Amino acid sequence: MERGRPQPATSKPALAAVPAQNAQNNAQKVVQDTGRKGVNQRMEDKTGRGTYRHMLTLTKKVLQLHERLSKRESVLLVQLRTEKVGLNDFFFSRHVPTVTSLRCSYGERQQTVAHFLLHCSRHKDLRNRIFANPSGRNSLRTILSTPQLVIKAIGKRARGTASQPVAIDSQSYQSQPSALSPPPPYTHTFESRLRESQPEDAIVAPAEGSEQATLAPSSEAADDAVDEAFDAHLEDNYDGIDWGRLKLYTKPITTHQHKRSWIYRHGYRVALLKDPTRVFFICHWCFKHKLTDIGIGIYNTSAAVSSAARHLSEQKPGHRLVAPGKTPVASVYNALTTARVPISQAVANQINGFSKQRFRFAAVDWLVANNHPISEFETPAFRRLIAIANPLAEAALWKNHKSVSQYVIRLFDWLRPRVVHELSQSLSKIHISFDGWTTKGGKRGFLGIVAHYVNSDGKLRDLPIALPQLTGAHSGDRLAEVVLSILEQFSISERTLGYFVLDNASNNDTAVAAIAHELNFNPIHRRLRCGPHTINLIGQRLLWGRDADSYNNEGVDELADEAAFIKEWRKHGPLGVLLDIVNYIHTPQQYNLFEKAQRTAYRELPHDADDKLTILQPIKPVVTRWNSYFDCFERAIKLAPAINAYANTHIQNTAKEDIYADSQGKNRPAAPQWMRSDGLTAADWAVVTDYIEVLRPLKECTKRFEGRGEYSFGAIAEVIPTFEFLLTQLEARLLYYDCVVHDAHDEAPEDHLPINLRAALLKANEYYAKLDDSPAYYAATILHPRYKHYCDQAWAEKPDWLALNNLNFQALWADYKSLPLPRPCYTRAPKKPSNIDDAIDGIIDPTRGNTKEDEYEQWKREPIVGKGTDPIQYWFGLRDQYPNLSKMALTILSIPASSCECERVFSELGDLLEPRRRCISPELLAALHSVRRWRRAGFGGGDNDDMGQSKLTDEQMDVLYELSKWVGEDDDLDTWDDG
Repeated sequence: MERGRPQPATSKPALAAVPAQNAQNNAQKVVQDTGRKGVNQRMEDKTGRGTYRHMLTLTKKVLQLHERLSKRESVLLVQLRTEKVGLNDFFFSRHVPTVTSLRCSYGERQQTVAHFLLHCSRHKDLRNRIFANPSGRNSLRTILSTPQLVIKAIGKRARGTASQPVAIDSQSYQSQPSALSPPPPYTHTFESRLRESQPEDAIVAPAEGSEQATLAPSSEAADDAVDEAFDAHLEDNYDGIDWGRLKLYTKPITTHQHKRSWIYRHGYRVALLKDPTRVFFICHWCFKHKLTDIGIGIYNTSAAVSSAARHLSEQKPGHRLVAPGKTPVASVYNALTTARVPISQAVANQINGFSKQRFRFAAVDWLVANNHPISEFETPAFRRLIAIANPLAEAALWKNHKSVSQYVIRLFDWLRPRVVHELSQSLSKIHISFDGWTTKGGKRGFLGIVAHYVNSDGKLRDLPIALPQLTGAHSGDRLAEVVLSILEQFSISERTLGYFVLDNASNNDTAVAAIAHELNFNPIHRRLRCGPHTINLIGQRLLWGRDADSYNNEGVDELADEAAFIKEWRKHGPLGVLLDIVNYIHTPQQYNLFEKAQRTAYRELPHDADDKLTILQPIKPVVTRWNSYFDCFERAIKLAPAINAYANTHIQNTAKEDIYADSQGKNRPAAPQWMRSDGLTAADWAVVTDYIEVLRPLKECTKRFEGRGEYSFGAIAEVIPTFEFLLTQLEARLLYYDCVVHDAHDEAPEDHLPINLRAALLKANEYYAKLDDSPAYYAATILHPRYKHYCDQAWAEKPDWLALNNLNFQALWADYKSLPLPRPCYTRAPKKPSNIDDAIDGIIDPTRGNTKEDEYEQWKREPIVGKGTDPIQYWFGLRDQYPNLSKMALTILSIPASSCECERVFSELGDLLEPRRRCISPELLAALHSVRRWRRAGFGGGDNDDMGQSKLTDEQMDVLYELSKWVGEDDDLDTWDDG
């Protein structure tokens, strides 16, 4: 072969074999037909040698692109890939006389494959839908090297060549005489094939089996082709179907209307001939291999396509197909064995054994504990996250929120018997607190019920047990009916029921009386009051007074004047002005203005000030919570310079507006009264400081009652000592103000604070006297290992109080003292004591071993324990020494001082009721919250082998609980109020 002459195509290296033989045959035949003759001709034609280097070598990767393509599609693919490599060089390096314009007829770019597929404005919408807005050389290389995108590019090329041809002059070109001999009539140069390919490609061939003639499209036909391409993905494709083998089926009545399932890319969509409304799927591979003739690969998809999708995902030839974007389920073990990595038995045991049940349990536990929506498992992003970690875990997740709801109900039914069992094993009686709660819209009401007890391990528990919906009137009888039903569900009987800790609402008194009538106990003894609620009432009186006895005036006229003065002071005094200023800051503009005033005030602070550049917001008080006023006043003192600057800005602006209005003879603009005052003076801030100091003891008492986890804090044993402290503080403060002459001169302090102090002291004494209604308060104090002598010393000057309370205590102790002694549980045989040891013990402790002596009298001689001793653990350790007294002590000392746990329940309930859950059923809502709190308390413990064995089926639960209704009327559940 001569030097510089290219080798013919037949001398190229042999191609690597590929699995799809038809693809190899199609591609090789196309290249041979279109290339070999041209190669042989160009070997003799020097004018064509420059383009021969653009002929493609059929590698294994190229042949794989031709798999499952028809001969016509392979022709288009060869054309696309050939032009991709050589067309640009052909246009610019060769002179083609017949090409008069290299520009696209619809744009300004050159007529190249890259322009056609990536840039031409004619096919912008179609291109963005198919190729996801591609750009650049990498996108073109990706399109023509990816099998799925190649098929789309071929289809786009087949539709688009008619509307975007290579520009060729309509006049035939008469070439000049050449010294070279013309080629034989049956041969064609590469250039001539390029010119002739466009009209051939523009011809739209009829579909297989069609009786229509082959037509070359006109410009109108080209527009129709573009229009028909829109929503072409909804069309059914019946290429290769033999209706003679499907005599029972026909085409469906209509094509897809909205969305076409991915399964129809791999099968035919047909309808039953005798009932065209029933749609079936016929697998391409099974039909081609005639398995459908025996009923394999045919699935009814009228209602769902899941059966057909499972068929396509089967691990057998021609299948192993999953939905786009879905990760095929595979295990680490299979991946390693496929890669022929040796695995020992120990490693295999660690890798394998994925527990679907344990994963589902943990997934729902995570979902409920973190307050995620039930539909979280449906989101594609979450499923992708899990699939990356473990495809088996992603496959184990539910795909429908209703299934998650059913699982939560089953989990609730599984956990409830465990809660009932622990309640039955408690070392104390079970105390109950409950409170009503209503949504802001008033459309739903709930009753939170919490159990307080000491479990068998000696741990104090505050466990929410139920959250029933409260329908009808919230009367005491209705509350009692609901509570009795819950007590029965959790096997809390008259023998195991303890005390009720409730707020001061009158319907709670009625409810306890109704429950006592059913369970036969003394309602006055068992009905205890929430400590923080009582403190709240005292704080309200301290802030706003409203008690005739607190004015310290005897005349009726003077009393009326005093009431009018104090009412005016509340509205326009220092506290009223401060609250008006704080509440006026409620818009973004006002917040920005206040922040600016705060920064201005900070610039005047010393350089070493701790609060410099710390931007704070004022605290808005809640009308029903006195402690919110305390927090508001404390923050206001901290922001006093900024509040003064902010108020002065408004006062000055209002003054300017008033002057202008007066000069124009117009009405003054509307403004709050404080904007036409002098603002807050130093004396006003002193009043605010005085109220903070007066309210501070109430703040400490509230924390003492609510601090459930800190030793004895939050227990009923704190009530009497805390009330004694509060009364002492209020009396001392009032005694200080009684020495002040309030009308001595203009700058003398006003008497509003002593008036409010007297009102608060009257309310505190009222509720302190009510502690005598139940012996539990006194019993809790004297059974506390540190407070056992507190009442004897605090009430030394009140012997009547001591006598009455000791009498009530002895009556209560008699109920426990008469109980039979429990049998001691020995872990080993007891050692027989020595007679000498008995004699020595009798001399050291004469009362030791004397079973006739009263346990309480014997315990009173025990030394007082140090500060910080947990009374529950103290008595838990004395069960063997004082069996009956310890049982009484554990019962009494486990009574909470407040019902604030119910408010914590409602706070979490407000988080659950987001706008996404406005129509969730009350039963499912209760199950979600109960599972959340029970799992947090340790129930379940991960031992869930028998979990899910609910007595109800999914259908029965759906009917009973009405699970999750996701479309319905808004219920304003994203906000809530206390009921």
